[in-house]
Amino acid sequence: MNSKFSVLVFAFIVSTASAFADAPTSLTVVPATSQVYKVYYKTKEAGKVKVSIINSSNQLVFSEVMSNVASFVRPYNFSELPEGEYTIVLEDKNGKQVEKVNYAMNKIVSFVKVTAVANADNKYMLNVANNGSEVVTVKIFSGNSLLHSQDVQVTGSFGQVYNLSQVKATTAATITFEVSTSSGKFQSITF
Repeated sequence: MNSKFSVLVFAFIVSTASAFADAPTSLTVVPATSQVYKVYYKTKEAGKVKVSIINSSNQLVFSEVMSNVASFVRPYNFSELPEGEYTIVLEDKNGKQVEKVNYAMNKIVSFVKVTAVANADNKYMLNVANNGSEVVTVKIFSGNSLLHSQDVQVTGSFGQVYNLSQVKATTAATITFEVSTSSGKFQSITF
């Protein structure tokens, strides 16, 4: 089961990578197990990278510096830390990137991300990865009008591209994705 989840998360990361193709640095954090988060990092030029993990009291709980790297995948084990929200900060020559994680022992941990598909007008990629099984609700709005509502049972990972070119062509309204999971994660992003 763990190897199947790892393969699905890897496929999810590969599909997400195209959305970051034009960014100087990409950072993605996904749950590998209920206690381990994997950090995926990629940039165009090798250099020094600092990874810091900060707890909800703004205290540094872990830090490391790597030299001469252009990409890496590293697992970070939270099993010795108390449950709560943590901030993973990555700093390189292109600046600082921040990802938040909610660590909860033996509970479903989800990663939800919605991005515009690179080099494709009005196409959006939804990616969900988790270490269990849960219901994910996706709602897409154009302005205040609901365009699409969908409940998906996700075990492991899920990815879908939404083609909204017909919607954007007919209106100047913004597109908003609202994604919620049965484990309590919620994300709203407007394009």
